[in-house]
Amino acid sequence: MSEDALRAAFRSRREKQPSKRVRNSPMETLPARLWEKLVDNAGISPATIWTALPREGANALVRQLRKTELTVHGKSLNKEEFVTCGGVRLREINFKTMESRITPHLYFAGELLDIDGITGGFNFQAAWTTGWIAGHAMAGVEPGA
Repeated sequence: MSEDALRAAFRSRREKQPSKRVRNSPMETLPARLWEKLVDNAGISPATIWTALPREGANALVRQLRKTELTVHGKSLNKEEFVTCGGVRLREINFKTMESRITPHLYFAGELLDIDGITGGFNFQAAWTTGWIAGHAMAGVEPGA
């Protein structure tokens, strides 16, 4: 997002979510934990709500969002890593076909779904299973056929 677009988004949040905490309302495309870290790095108190966000805090947050560079040094040894976090809400999916309950003929599988799991097992199985279900549904093949 451009700086102007970010500032417009902040203004919108001040108007539509005035009493919501900045730290608890991530930008739509960012994972919540990344947003929280960027807010912290901008020096914004965890208790700060949108209407109380000072200009300096907004400026610092814009800088964090536009200028932060991250270096990956490997994976965690504490099994804290997740392949994904977030995705299409499970209540929006028909699990018999993996079809969207909102948009007919739109199917989801694997890490597009809001399923969190430790890397290496559960996520792989969820991807294979939901992909198999969606593929069969799209091909018009009955389960077990």
